[in-house]
Amino acid sequence: MGAYADDRVPAMAGVAAVHGQAPVEAPPAPGPKPPTPESGDAGLAPADEEHEPDPSGRFVWLIPALIAAVAIVVIALFAFGVLDGTSDTATVAAPAPATTVPATPTTAVPTTIPPVPTTTVAPTTTSTTTTTIPDPSSFQAVGEAIPVSSLTLKASGIGPIAFDDDAEDAIGRLVASLGQPEETGAAGEELGLCDDDDGRFARWAGLTVAVSGTFADGMFAGYRYEDEAVPTMHLDLATPSGLRVGDTVSTLNRIYSSYQIDYVSSGGTNLFRLSDGKGLLLWGPVSSIEDSGQVEGIYAPDVCSP
Repeated sequence: MGAYADDRVPAMAGVAAVHGQAPVEAPPAPGPKPPTPESGDAGLAPADEEHEPDPSGRFVWLIPALIAAVAIVVIALFAFGVLDGTSDTATVAAPAPATTVPATPTTAVPTTIPPVPTTTVAPTTTSTTTTTIPDPSSFQAVGEAIPVSSLTLKASGIGPIAFDDDAEDAIGRLVASLGQPEETGAAGEELGLCDDDDGRFARWAGLTVAVSGTFADGMFAGYRYEDEAVPTMHLDLATPSGLRVGDTVSTLNRIYSSYQIDYVSSGGTNLFRLSDGKGLLLWGPVSSIEDSGQVEGIYAPDVCSP
């Protein structure tokens, strides 16, 4: 069996390694005989010669194990997709470069709201000037109410309220007696004032009172009492002698029989003029100078009359 047995032992060892069995260490191959003392190697003892390992047979079983391990690694790489069928190395695609989108420019909106400009309005001051006429409801009553029967239509005023009295006081006493006037406004020559006079008037039903100047700093200057077609309030005013609007011309003549009465026509209107030796006392329109005519108004003398 010499040469045949030596050839099969290494082969069987390789098969055992492939199948995962522990390799059977082959007996050392025959080689040259150990030197004898006669060969000149007398320094080696026989015991040392018996136990020296054979380097040629120690790593024989590692070669098949390494081949199997490499095969397992290759199979694992294929299983995880690291290797493909055409290349020994896997190519990992580099990530695409990120696309930088330019930022949209924005315009910063100021958060501070500018203050709204404010307009300073000067406070309204209530002052009576030549162009200001108080509202009828703004007058204040002055003193105690005067009975209507005492508000007689005289040549010097209305009852105890005399011409040239302070306008504010005169109007205030009429307010205390008759209530607030129904109307106020500017007055001039049409109410017996002078053409350059900046006057005012206040009206209660058929009674119109004229003020020379303003209500605040003027003076009581005259009146005109007329019969209203549609009276808004009832005023039964009369002269001290008892003449009333609506009386007949014959009644006028009888009451003032001791006075001078003149009848004149002005602008198509018939007027009576009642006088004494000192001057004009009262005057006003009449519907006719006949006895059947009626008294339509009783006026105080005009401030600017001759």
